[in-house]
This record gives sequence, structure tokens and C-alpha cells, in this order.
Amino acid sequence: MWWLRARRAHTRLPLGFLMFVLLAATVQDTPLFLPSIWSGGSELVQAATLVPLVLTSVLFDCLHTRLDAAETTGVRPVRFFDVLLALGVVALASAVGELIAMITGAASAETLGRNTAFLAGLTLLCGALFGRSAILVPALWPLLGVLFGMRAPGDAYPWTVLLEPPDTWYASTGALLMLTVGVGAHLLPPNRFARRAA
Repeated sequence: MWWLRARRAHTRLPLGFLMFVLLAATVQDTPLFLPSIWSGGSELVQAATLVPLVLTSVLFDCLHTRLDAAETTGVRPVRFFDVLLALGVVALASAVGELIAMITGAASAETLGRNTAFLAGLTLLCGALFGRSAILVPALWPLLGVLFGMRAPGDAYPWTVLLEPPDTWYASTGALLMLTVGVGAHLLPPNRFARRAA
């Protein structure tokens, strides 16, 4: 309970999850036209690509609402609880995505779990390396992918992950890898890195 209250996950995450569900059910396969530098024009992107940002932004905020002195000197496995929270968010997002895809037939909903996993891993990694100052990295990743990650219209580079179709095996592998790296980085003691931002 101490950890839950310190993270404020019991109040923030349910609201974030509700917004995630409503947005995912609303946008479905709605296209967005965003500017792309490499392809030289506007790029069509599924609006569902941006929906996981709701959950991962709330998750980032929860993970960095902490009691530093108590957590540094305490014996509770706080970082392990943080990881469980992140994995729970990914599992719920995956379940919601599959349910929406099954009910509505929206193919883009099937990417919600994969994309949430990637952004959650990026959130954990950036938080471990840079602290709160890294909040914009996960939030800007989809836009960076659209701006710089298109080799041709409708053809994204594999590193973008989020822009790939739902059945792309290397995008799923990349999301799993990012989540694994993020979990590993978060579980390391804070002093393992040179300096963590406040």
C-alpha cells in the first residue's frame, strides 16, 4: 500500500486506462496525415499508433512520483513492483487491443499491445538513464518515426516499430526487446548510472 500510494497508481492509472480504452474504441482504423521528411510529403498513419502514449505517459508519471530517500534506504523491492506495474499496463493494453479488434474488426487495434510494450520499455529505459527529464523521448517517438523513419510512402524502416503492420514479426521482436531492456535497466540500482536527473 505504501508503494501504491507513493506512485499514485491507484488514482492515475485507472483514469489513464479509461481514456486509452475510449480513444482506442473511437479511432479504430482512422487515418492521420502527418508530414514526413524522408518520403517528401504527407504520410498516412493510423491514429491508433498514438493511443498508447496515453498509458505510457501516465505510467512514466507514476514511476517518477517517488519518495527518493525512503526508496533508496528501504528494503522493499520497489523497483520490482514498478516493473510489475509496467508489465500489467502492457498486458491490459494487449487485451483491450485484441478485444477491440475482435469486436470492430479494426486491424490497427491489434498493434496496441505491441506498441504499448515498446513505449513502456522505452519509458523504463529513459527513466533509468535520465530520470524525469526523459519524459519527451517516449512521447516523441511516433512523430520521430513519421518524420525520419519512412524510406518510401507506406514503407517504414524497421527501427520505427510503431508504424509497422500488426503481423510484422520483427516489429513484435523489437517491442519485446525494448521492453526487456527497459525492465533490466529499471531493475538496476540508481547509482549504477553516472547521474540520474531529479
